Amino acid sequence: MITVNVNNTRHTLPSQSSLQDLLTQLDISYKGIAVAVNNEIISKNEWSNRALAEGENVLVIRATQGG
Repeated sequence: MITVNVNNTRHTLPSQSSLQDLLTQLDISYKGIAVAVNNEIISKNEWSNRALAEGENVLVIRATQGG
């Protein structure tokens, strides 16, 4: 098991989890979001390949509409 911080909240995941696994486990819709790991933006097509490690910081940003 590993622990990562998602928007300043700790979450525990199975070892070998990808960024996509994390988003699925947290039931976060893939639509309209950007994701950074340790302050590095990860493109959507890399989410399934980006393995997470103990203590990493994940930031999920939701796009909003406004005027």
